[in-house]
Amino acid sequence: MTDAHRSALRHWLSDVRESRDHPHDEGVDPCGVRWQRHAEGVLELTPATASRSAEGAENDAAAQPGYRYDAILSCGIHGDETAPIEIVDGILRDIADGRLTLRERVLVVLGNPDAVRAGKRYLEYDLNRLFQGAHAKRAESPAVQRARELEVIVAQFFAGVDGVRRTRRHVDMHTAIRASLFQRFAVVPGTPQHSPSDDWFDALGAADIEATMRTEQPSVTFSYFTCARFGAQSCTLELGKVAPFGENRLENFSGIDAALRRWLSGGEFEARDDGKSPQPQRFRVAAEIVRRTDAFVLDVPADTPNFTPYPAGTVLARDGENTYTVSHPEERIVFPNPNVANGLRAGVMVVPE
Repeated sequence: MTDAHRSALRHWLSDVRESRDHPHDEGVDPCGVRWQRHAEGVLELTPATASRSAEGAENDAAAQPGYRYDAILSCGIHGDETAPIEIVDGILRDIADGRLTLRERVLVVLGNPDAVRAGKRYLEYDLNRLFQGAHAKRAESPAVQRARELEVIVAQFFAGVDGVRRTRRHVDMHTAIRASLFQRFAVVPGTPQHSPSDDWFDALGAADIEATMRTEQPSVTFSYFTCARFGAQSCTLELGKVAPFGENRLENFSGIDAALRRWLSGGEFEARDDGKSPQPQRFRVAAEIVRRTDAFVLDVPADTPNFTPYPAGTVLARDGENTYTVSHPEERIVFPNPNVANGLRAGVMVVPE
Protein backbone atom coordinates (compact mmCIF):
# COMPACT_ATOMS: atom_id res chain seq x y z
CA MET A 1 0.00 0.00 0.00
CA THR A 2 1.46 3.37 -1.00
CA ASP A 3 1.82 6.29 1.37
CA ALA A 4 -0.90 8.08 -0.62
CA HIS A 5 -3.32 5.22 0.02
CA ARG A 6 -2.49 5.19 3.74
CA SER A 7 -3.56 8.84 3.95
CA ALA A 8 -5.83 9.75 1.07
CA LEU A 9 -6.56 13.13 2.68
CA ARG A 10 -3.01 14.14 3.55
CA HIS A 11 -1.91 13.46 -0.04
CA TRP A 12 -5.08 14.53 -1.84
CA LEU A 13 -3.42 16.29 -4.76
CA SER A 14 -0.92 13.49 -5.31
CA ASP A 15 -3.84 11.04 -5.12
CA VAL A 16 -5.45 12.90 -7.99
CA ARG A 17 -2.32 12.55 -10.07
CA GLU A 18 -1.87 8.87 -9.24
CA SER A 19 -5.43 7.53 -9.03
CA ARG A 20 -6.35 7.22 -12.69
CA ASP A 21 -5.84 3.45 -12.61
CA HIS A 22 -7.53 3.00 -9.20
CA PRO A 23 -10.43 5.47 -9.11
CA HIS A 24 -12.66 3.54 -6.70
CA ASP A 25 -10.42 2.92 -3.70
CA GLU A 26 -11.82 3.28 -0.20
CA GLY A 27 -10.61 3.02 3.34
CA VAL A 28 -10.20 4.75 6.68
CA ASP A 29 -7.62 7.50 6.97
CA PRO A 30 -5.29 7.43 10.00
CA CYS A 31 -7.35 10.26 11.50
CA GLY A 32 -10.39 7.95 11.47
CA VAL A 33 -12.27 9.55 8.58
CA ARG A 34 -13.79 7.02 6.22
CA TRP A 35 -13.12 7.90 2.59
CA GLN A 36 -14.25 6.59 -0.74
CA ARG A 37 -12.88 7.70 -4.10
CA HIS A 38 -15.75 7.65 -6.61
CA ALA A 39 -13.69 8.86 -9.56
CA GLU A 40 -10.47 10.70 -10.21
CA GLY A 41 -10.46 13.78 -7.99
CA VAL A 42 -13.72 12.89 -6.18
CA LEU A 43 -13.59 11.85 -2.52
CA GLU A 44 -16.56 11.16 -0.27
CA LEU A 45 -15.70 11.63 3.41
CA THR A 46 -17.68 10.37 6.40
CA PRO A 47 -16.84 11.63 9.90
CA ALA A 48 -14.94 9.27 12.15
CA THR A 49 -17.57 9.44 14.91
CA ALA A 50 -20.33 8.43 12.51
CA SER A 51 -18.29 5.50 11.20
CA ARG A 52 -17.46 4.18 14.66
CA SER A 53 -20.99 4.47 16.02
CA ALA A 54 -22.55 2.78 13.00
CA GLU A 55 -20.12 -0.11 13.25
CA GLY A 56 -20.52 -0.49 17.01
CA ALA A 57 -24.29 -0.33 17.43
CA GLU A 58 -26.31 -0.78 14.27
CA ASN A 59 -29.74 -0.75 15.91
CA ASP A 60 -29.10 1.84 18.59
CA ALA A 61 -30.87 5.15 17.90
CA ALA A 62 -27.98 6.95 19.54
CA ALA A 63 -25.69 5.45 16.93
CA GLN A 64 -27.31 7.36 14.06
CA PRO A 65 -24.78 9.60 12.32
CA GLY A 66 -24.85 13.03 13.92
CA TYR A 67 -23.94 15.12 10.91
CA ARG A 68 -26.42 17.74 9.77
CA TYR A 69 -25.47 18.30 6.14
CA ASP A 70 -24.85 16.45 2.95
CA ALA A 71 -22.16 18.85 1.79
CA ILE A 72 -20.35 19.27 -1.51
CA LEU A 73 -17.14 21.26 -1.67
CA SER A 74 -15.90 21.66 -5.23
CA CYS A 75 -13.00 23.42 -6.90
CA GLY A 76 -10.92 23.05 -10.06
CA ILE A 77 -13.92 23.10 -12.39
CA HIS A 78 -11.61 25.42 -14.30
CA GLY A 79 -8.08 24.07 -14.19
CA ASP A 80 -6.19 27.35 -13.85
CA GLU A 81 -8.20 28.57 -10.84
CA THR A 82 -5.74 27.43 -8.20
CA ALA A 83 -6.56 29.39 -5.02
CA PRO A 84 -9.66 27.30 -4.21
CA ILE A 85 -7.66 24.11 -4.78
CA GLU A 86 -5.05 25.29 -2.29
CA ILE A 87 -7.78 26.18 0.23
CA VAL A 88 -9.40 22.74 -0.04
CA ASP A 89 -6.02 21.02 0.08
CA GLY A 90 -5.18 22.84 3.31
CA ILE A 91 -8.49 21.82 4.89
CA LEU A 92 -8.01 18.15 3.97
CA ARG A 93 -4.43 18.11 5.23
CA ASP A 94 -5.51 19.57 8.57
CA ILE A 95 -8.27 16.95 8.87
CA ALA A 96 -5.72 14.24 8.17
CA ASP A 97 -3.23 15.66 10.68
CA GLY A 98 -5.84 15.95 13.44
CA ARG A 99 -5.88 19.75 13.52
CA LEU A 100 -9.47 19.85 12.22
CA THR A 101 -12.17 17.36 13.22
CA LEU A 102 -14.60 16.51 10.43
CA ARG A 103 -18.21 16.31 11.64
CA GLU A 104 -20.13 16.60 8.37
CA ARG A 105 -20.50 14.18 5.49
CA VAL A 106 -18.85 15.84 2.51
CA LEU A 107 -18.16 15.15 -1.15
CA VAL A 108 -14.91 16.82 -2.21
CA VAL A 109 -14.72 17.40 -5.96
CA LEU A 110 -11.74 18.45 -8.05
CA GLY A 111 -13.75 19.08 -11.18
CA ASN A 112 -11.31 18.94 -14.07
CA PRO A 113 -8.05 17.16 -13.13
CA ASP A 114 -6.78 17.11 -16.74
CA ALA A 115 -7.12 20.89 -17.01
CA VAL A 116 -5.49 21.31 -13.57
CA ARG A 117 -2.50 19.28 -14.73
CA ALA A 118 -2.29 21.36 -17.91
CA GLY A 119 -2.71 24.65 -16.04
CA LYS A 120 -5.50 25.67 -18.38
CA ARG A 121 -9.07 26.85 -17.83
CA TYR A 122 -10.32 23.90 -19.88
CA LEU A 123 -9.05 21.68 -22.68
CA GLU A 124 -11.84 21.19 -25.22
CA TYR A 125 -14.93 22.78 -23.69
CA ASP A 126 -15.83 24.73 -20.55
CA LEU A 127 -16.93 22.14 -17.97
CA ASN A 128 -19.06 24.72 -16.15
CA ARG A 129 -21.29 25.00 -19.22
CA LEU A 130 -22.11 21.29 -19.37
CA PHE A 131 -24.31 20.59 -16.34
CA GLN A 132 -28.08 20.35 -15.94
CA GLY A 133 -28.09 17.94 -18.90
CA ALA A 134 -26.26 20.32 -21.28
CA HIS A 135 -23.65 17.62 -21.91
CA ALA A 136 -26.30 15.62 -23.80
CA LYS A 137 -26.35 18.33 -26.47
CA ARG A 138 -22.61 18.14 -27.14
CA ALA A 139 -20.49 15.71 -29.10
CA GLU A 140 -18.80 13.08 -26.95
CA SER A 141 -15.57 14.35 -25.38
CA PRO A 142 -13.66 14.04 -22.08
CA ALA A 143 -15.42 17.16 -20.76
CA VAL A 144 -18.84 15.77 -21.67
CA GLN A 145 -17.97 12.47 -20.01
CA ARG A 146 -16.76 14.28 -16.88
CA ALA A 147 -19.92 16.38 -16.55
CA ARG A 148 -22.09 13.27 -16.93
CA GLU A 149 -19.94 11.41 -14.39
CA LEU A 150 -20.16 14.22 -11.83
CA GLU A 151 -23.93 14.48 -12.22
CA VAL A 152 -24.30 10.76 -11.47
CA ILE A 153 -21.96 10.90 -8.46
CA VAL A 154 -23.76 13.92 -7.01
CA ALA A 155 -27.14 12.20 -7.41
CA GLN A 156 -25.84 9.14 -5.60
CA PHE A 157 -24.30 11.25 -2.84
CA PHE A 158 -27.48 13.22 -2.20
CA ALA A 159 -29.46 9.98 -2.12
CA GLY A 160 -27.71 9.41 1.22
CA VAL A 161 -26.63 6.30 3.05
CA ASP A 162 -29.30 5.88 5.75
CA GLY A 163 -32.53 7.25 4.29
CA VAL A 164 -32.28 10.49 6.29
CA ARG A 165 -32.89 13.72 4.36
CA ARG A 166 -30.40 16.33 5.56
CA THR A 167 -29.81 19.89 4.53
CA ARG A 168 -27.98 19.88 1.22
CA ARG A 169 -25.33 22.48 0.57
CA HIS A 170 -22.87 23.02 -2.27
CA VAL A 171 -20.01 25.51 -2.29
CA ASP A 172 -18.33 25.67 -5.72
CA MET A 173 -15.16 27.76 -5.53
CA HIS A 174 -13.63 29.62 -8.46
CA THR A 175 -11.38 32.58 -9.21
CA ALA A 176 -12.25 35.22 -11.79
CA ILE A 177 -10.39 35.85 -15.05
CA ARG A 178 -10.59 39.62 -14.55
CA ALA A 179 -10.41 42.22 -11.79
CA SER A 180 -13.52 42.98 -9.75
CA LEU A 181 -14.80 45.92 -7.72
CA PHE A 182 -15.67 43.22 -5.16
CA GLN A 183 -12.73 40.84 -4.74
CA ARG A 184 -14.86 38.09 -3.20
CA PHE A 185 -18.38 37.58 -4.49
CA ALA A 186 -20.94 34.82 -4.86
CA VAL A 187 -23.43 33.83 -7.53
CA VAL A 188 -26.42 32.37 -5.65
CA PRO A 189 -28.82 30.38 -7.84
CA GLY A 190 -32.45 29.79 -7.06
CA THR A 191 -35.58 28.44 -8.67
CA PRO A 192 -39.27 29.08 -7.98
CA GLN A 193 -39.26 25.81 -6.00
CA HIS A 194 -35.92 26.40 -4.23
CA SER A 195 -35.41 30.06 -3.39
CA PRO A 196 -32.26 30.89 -1.42
CA SER A 197 -32.94 31.98 2.15
CA ASP A 198 -31.75 35.16 3.85
CA ASP A 199 -29.79 32.93 6.24
CA TRP A 200 -27.71 31.66 3.33
CA PHE A 201 -26.82 35.22 2.29
CA ASP A 202 -26.00 36.07 5.92
CA ALA A 203 -23.73 33.03 6.11
CA LEU A 204 -21.85 34.13 2.99
CA GLY A 205 -21.42 37.61 4.44
CA ALA A 206 -19.92 36.11 7.58
CA ALA A 207 -17.40 34.36 5.32
CA ASP A 208 -16.23 37.80 4.11
CA ILE A 209 -18.03 37.51 0.80
CA GLU A 210 -18.40 41.16 -0.18
CA ALA A 211 -21.22 40.89 -2.71
CA THR A 212 -23.83 38.37 -3.80
CA MET A 213 -25.79 38.15 -7.02
CA ARG A 214 -29.02 36.18 -6.83
CA THR A 215 -30.26 34.61 -10.01
CA GLU A 216 -33.21 32.50 -11.01
CA GLN A 217 -32.09 32.38 -14.63
CA PRO A 218 -31.87 28.73 -15.76
CA SER A 219 -28.21 27.86 -16.11
CA VAL A 220 -25.88 25.00 -16.98
CA THR A 221 -23.39 25.62 -14.17
CA PHE A 222 -22.48 23.10 -11.49
CA SER A 223 -24.03 25.13 -8.66
CA TYR A 224 -27.29 25.70 -10.54
CA PHE A 225 -27.50 21.95 -11.20
CA THR A 226 -27.29 21.07 -7.48
CA CYS A 227 -29.80 23.78 -6.58
CA ALA A 228 -32.37 23.06 -9.30
CA ARG A 229 -32.14 19.26 -9.27
CA PHE A 230 -31.65 18.61 -5.54
CA GLY A 231 -32.79 21.75 -3.72
CA ALA A 232 -29.32 22.41 -2.34
CA GLN A 233 -28.23 25.69 -0.84
CA SER A 234 -25.68 26.38 -3.57
CA CYS A 235 -23.31 29.10 -4.63
CA THR A 236 -20.49 29.79 -7.04
CA LEU A 237 -17.80 31.68 -5.15
CA GLU A 238 -15.43 33.95 -7.06
CA LEU A 239 -12.28 34.50 -5.01
CA GLY A 240 -9.92 37.02 -6.55
CA LYS A 241 -8.11 36.55 -9.86
CA VAL A 242 -6.55 33.55 -11.55
CA ALA A 243 -2.94 32.87 -10.49
CA PRO A 244 -0.52 29.90 -10.74
CA PHE A 245 -0.04 27.52 -7.83
CA GLY A 246 2.01 29.14 -5.09
CA GLU A 247 1.29 32.70 -6.21
CA ASN A 248 -2.09 33.11 -4.52
CA ARG A 249 -2.41 35.46 -1.56
CA LEU A 250 -4.47 33.06 0.53
CA GLU A 251 -4.67 35.57 3.38
CA ASN A 252 -7.16 37.45 1.21
CA PHE A 253 -9.51 34.46 1.53
CA SER A 254 -9.07 33.73 5.22
CA GLY A 255 -12.75 34.50 5.84
CA ILE A 256 -14.10 31.77 3.56
CA ASP A 257 -11.38 29.35 4.70
CA ALA A 258 -12.36 29.91 8.35
CA ALA A 259 -16.08 29.62 7.53
CA LEU A 260 -15.61 26.32 5.71
CA ARG A 261 -13.60 24.95 8.63
CA ARG A 262 -16.26 26.03 11.15
CA TRP A 263 -18.98 24.43 9.08
CA LEU A 264 -17.26 21.13 8.32
CA SER A 265 -16.23 20.73 11.97
CA GLY A 266 -19.81 21.05 13.20
CA GLY A 267 -20.25 24.79 13.60
CA GLU A 268 -21.88 27.35 11.34
CA PHE A 269 -20.62 29.68 8.65
CA GLU A 270 -21.84 32.73 10.56
CA ALA A 271 -20.39 31.82 13.99
CA ARG A 272 -17.32 34.06 13.70
CA ASP A 273 -14.84 34.22 16.55
CA ASP A 274 -14.99 38.04 16.53
CA GLY A 275 -18.79 38.05 16.85
CA LYS A 276 -19.21 40.32 13.83
CA SER A 277 -21.98 39.82 11.27
CA PRO A 278 -20.85 41.57 8.08
CA GLN A 279 -23.45 41.77 5.34
CA PRO A 280 -22.67 41.39 1.65
CA GLN A 281 -23.90 43.96 -0.82
CA ARG A 282 -26.78 42.15 -2.47
CA PHE A 283 -27.61 42.26 -6.16
CA ARG A 284 -30.00 40.37 -8.38
CA VAL A 285 -29.57 39.46 -12.01
CA ALA A 286 -31.63 41.80 -14.17
CA ALA A 287 -30.64 40.38 -17.57
CA GLU A 288 -28.10 38.34 -19.45
CA ILE A 289 -26.38 39.55 -22.59
CA VAL A 290 -26.25 36.59 -24.98
CA ARG A 291 -24.09 36.40 -28.07
CA ARG A 292 -26.36 35.17 -30.88
CA THR A 293 -24.27 35.61 -34.03
CA ASP A 294 -20.76 36.29 -35.27
CA ALA A 295 -21.75 39.95 -35.65
CA PHE A 296 -21.90 40.36 -31.86
CA VAL A 297 -20.06 43.35 -30.36
CA LEU A 298 -19.74 44.08 -26.64
CA ASP A 299 -19.05 47.78 -26.16
CA VAL A 300 -16.96 47.59 -23.00
CA PRO A 301 -13.15 47.71 -22.69
CA ALA A 302 -11.38 44.37 -22.44
CA ASP A 303 -10.08 45.19 -18.95
CA THR A 304 -13.48 46.17 -17.52
CA PRO A 305 -13.72 44.96 -13.89
CA ASN A 306 -16.67 42.91 -12.72
CA PHE A 307 -19.45 45.07 -11.23
CA THR A 308 -18.56 48.15 -13.28
CA PRO A 309 -21.66 50.40 -13.23
CA TYR A 310 -23.39 51.90 -16.27
CA PRO A 311 -26.22 54.46 -16.25
CA ALA A 312 -29.60 54.14 -17.92
CA GLY A 313 -29.51 54.58 -21.68
CA THR A 314 -26.02 53.12 -22.19
CA VAL A 315 -25.83 50.78 -25.19
CA LEU A 316 -23.58 47.91 -24.13
CA ALA A 317 -24.00 45.31 -26.87
CA ARG A 318 -24.97 45.06 -30.51
CA ASP A 319 -25.78 41.89 -32.42
CA GLY A 320 -27.06 42.65 -35.90
CA GLU A 321 -30.28 44.58 -35.43
CA ASN A 322 -30.48 43.69 -31.74
CA THR A 323 -28.98 45.85 -29.00
CA TYR A 324 -28.72 45.74 -25.21
CA THR A 325 -29.44 49.09 -23.55
CA VAL A 326 -29.29 49.70 -19.80
CA SER A 327 -32.89 50.22 -18.68
CA HIS A 328 -32.55 50.59 -14.90
CA PRO A 329 -31.16 53.78 -13.32
CA GLU A 330 -27.90 51.86 -12.94
CA GLU A 331 -26.80 48.36 -13.91
CA ARG A 332 -23.48 46.65 -13.24
CA ILE A 333 -21.86 44.21 -15.63
CA VAL A 334 -20.38 40.92 -14.39
CA PHE A 335 -18.44 38.33 -16.41
CA PRO A 336 -18.16 40.43 -19.59
CA ASN A 337 -16.67 38.23 -22.32
CA PRO A 338 -17.40 38.89 -26.01
CA ASN A 339 -15.40 35.84 -27.10
CA VAL A 340 -17.85 33.17 -25.97
CA ALA A 341 -19.45 30.81 -28.47
CA ASN A 342 -22.70 31.81 -30.11
CA GLY A 343 -25.63 31.03 -27.84
CA LEU A 344 -23.70 31.62 -24.60
CA ARG A 345 -23.87 34.59 -22.28
CA ALA A 346 -21.37 37.39 -22.90
CA GLY A 347 -22.21 39.30 -19.73
CA VAL A 348 -24.56 39.43 -16.76
CA MET A 349 -26.29 42.65 -15.72
CA VAL A 350 -27.15 43.08 -12.04
CA VAL A 351 -29.06 45.65 -9.99
CA PRO A 352 -29.33 46.13 -6.20
CA GLU A 353 -31.86 43.97 -4.39
